[in-house]
This record gives sequence, structure tokens and C-alpha cells, in this order.
Amino acid sequence: MGLRGKSTSDALDRTTEERTGVADSVAIGGAVAAFPRERLLRLAELEDWHFWFVSRRLLVERLLDRHLGAGKRALLDLSCGTGSLVRRLAALGHCAIGVDARPEGLESASASSPGARFIRASADRLPLSDGAFDGILLLDILEHVDDGRLIAEARRVLRPNGLLIASVPAMPWLWSYRDVAAGHLRRYTWTTITKLLEGAGFTLRETRNFQCLLFPLVAAARVAGRKGVRARDLEERPNRLINSAFAWLNRLEVRLGDRIPWPWGSSLVAVGVKS
Repeated sequence: MGLRGKSTSDALDRTTEERTGVADSVAIGGAVAAFPRERLLRLAELEDWHFWFVSRRLLVERLLDRHLGAGKRALLDLSCGTGSLVRRLAALGHCAIGVDARPEGLESASASSPGARFIRASADRLPLSDGAFDGILLLDILEHVDDGRLIAEARRVLRPNGLLIASVPAMPWLWSYRDVAAGHLRRYTWTTITKLLEGAGFTLRETRNFQCLLFPLVAAARVAGRKGVRARDLEERPNRLINSAFAWLNRLEVRLGDRIPWPWGSSLVAVGVKS
């Protein structure tokens, strides 16, 4: 698979485990410690059906189509977790590679998706060639780590005029037990995410709020959940009817977001181009 003049094997560090297909590199502590193993396993149970994950996946796919256009692209998902999005992108025909510092989920992800590749490595110290990728996804990872260092590393492996899509939790006043349990270091405003990306050499092409229509409910849950786990667990375990209704609302919001500048949301999504 071509990576803008480089083969996939050229772009990847050559320490691939033959048994699993997962390239394994030494992971430094920051990216691992910031995200508890238990939370990763819990999120793995949610990502195929929960309204937030389903709608965020739709948003990412629409943004890739809108800004990269048709055709096979070399895409990198940093901090890919269990690799569900990487598998989806590979199924759509892209050369998709996922990176995560934790081994949980990577071996099974690699075995279940022969069209995708996975690397165990720290996202801010990648065993990848300069300028290898057309697009990079930073989906809810920046809040866990030294975001300036991670953005700089993402820029290094992105080709000139390559695309970066970043999603982050919004509004610092929404800080709750959920952020603590997830290992968040911060929540963002438009000012802070814009300063981060532009300061790292990206030109912003599009910015969006995400989960505007559900924002009153999300805000109430976060305020109620500032001191304990109960509100977080209720949000993560909606019954089937509520989950379906929320997923429908979020998908509607994503589709209308091409024309409607939603005024607020519990997440921010920024699309930048490497200058």
C-alpha cells in the first residue's frame, strides 16, 4: 500500500511481531499512565453501539470525505484504543494504521482486520517516517497527554498539506468525576485548541461543536457527576430506547453540521492542514 511514495513497511518500524501482526515499540510512561487500563476496557464495550461513539465515527468519516475527497488515503489513528475506527477505515479502502501504547485490544484488532495495521508505541514518539500520511486522527487523546509534544509529532509524520482531525472535550466548567476517572488533564475552549494547532504550524480549515442538541442533558449529567461515579455510569449505560433516540439526534446534528454552525457542544472538533 502506497504512503505517498513510501510503502507501508517503509513507514513502519521493522519490529513487527509475526505472531500478531502488531509492530511493537517501547512505550514511554506518559501516554500509558494517563489512560487507565480499566477505562480502556470499559470503552471497548461501548464503542460499537453507544450513541456518542456511533455519531463521532460518522462525523469523522464525513470530515475525511469533505476535506480529503474520494480515493484511498494513508490514514493514522493515534491512540486508537481497540482499533474499531481503524478497522472501519480499512474496510472503506484506506491504508489505515492505528497506534496505541497499551496492548489491550491491539492483537485481537490486528487478527480481525487483515487490511489494517497496528503499532504498539507512544503516540508522541512514533516509529514512523516523516511525511508518511495523508491524514491523522487525534480523537480525544490530547486531553490525556502533553498536547504540544503530541501535536508536534503528529505534524512530523504528516505530509505537506496533510489533514489533521482533532476532537477534544469542551468547556472547562463541565469538569467532573468523569474527567478524573478518564485521566483527563484538561478540557478545552476554542481559544486554547486554536492556539495549540496554529502554534504547531497548522492552518485551521474547519471547527465544529459536537453534541449541541444533547448539550442540556450532558451539562446536567456533568454537574451532577462532579463528586461521584453514579452520573457517569448512567450516561454510559442508557437503555436501548434512549440510546437509539440519542444516536438519532447526534447523527442528525452531524449531517446538518455542514450547513449549521452549532453554537455549543460538549466536544470541539478541529480540522487543520499542515502549513
